[in-house]
Amino acid sequence: MFPRTQSFFRIIPGFAGRLRFLAGKRCSICGAVIEEASPESILCHDCSRKLKARKGGFCGMCARIYALENRSTHLCFDCRRHSRPWQGISFFSVYQDLLKEIILRYKFSSDLGLGNVLADFLMEAASWHPLESIDFIIPVPLHPKRLRQRGFNQSLELSRILGLKIGLRVLKDTLVKTAHTPPQSSLERRQRLKSLKKVFEVRDDQLKNKRILLVDDIMTTGSTLDGCSRALLRAGASEVRVVFLARAV
Repeated sequence: MFPRTQSFFRIIPGFAGRLRFLAGKRCSICGAVIEEASPESILCHDCSRKLKARKGGFCGMCARIYALENRSTHLCFDCRRHSRPWQGISFFSVYQDLLKEIILRYKFSSDLGLGNVLADFLMEAASWHPLESIDFIIPVPLHPKRLRQRGFNQSLELSRILGLKIGLRVLKDTLVKTAHTPPQSSLERRQRLKSLKKVFEVRDDQLKNKRILLVDDIMTTGSTLDGCSRALLRAGASEVRVVFLARAV
């Protein structure tokens, strides 16, 4: 017969505290117990402190990062010289430190539990756009070869969660990538534009006069988002807005 509860906890010193620790709500990133957790809490204080949205110090059209975060957003030299096909762009923060770590865990270590965390960051970035005027969410597609290697399209999975959060339909098969291309970061600007020319295609006719929110995880050179946006506009979309998690530096 088991002893009464109070006596049992006296026999095993500290057991009650360890039980509370094991039963506590844990951080979705580091696993630490969240102190004074609310039903909405998914991150501990330490991880929340390290994951703050970038509010300034970047180009408002291509998200190029400037040295000082407290500078205002203004167009960089390239964006003053070259127009962009999208109407607006937004992102959560810079691709470094803890944000970089959890994106890599999500993409390459199959840590899909981080999807809700990243989708919350994506939703915060998406709030910069007039979401009430958006018709569809479309993820940046992967070529079938890359999809087989990775096992899933991270942009599609994040789009699905984002779509549920903001009540927008996700078109998962509308935009496709028809050719396997090398990593864009290894190419010069002219090579990037040439390599992605007509690589992306739209394979249905429901985009005419529609406003699109194009979703990706990381923006490195911008050439992929450029190619996707131009394909959507060729298919009749009236406007493309871009949102992604992190801007590479």
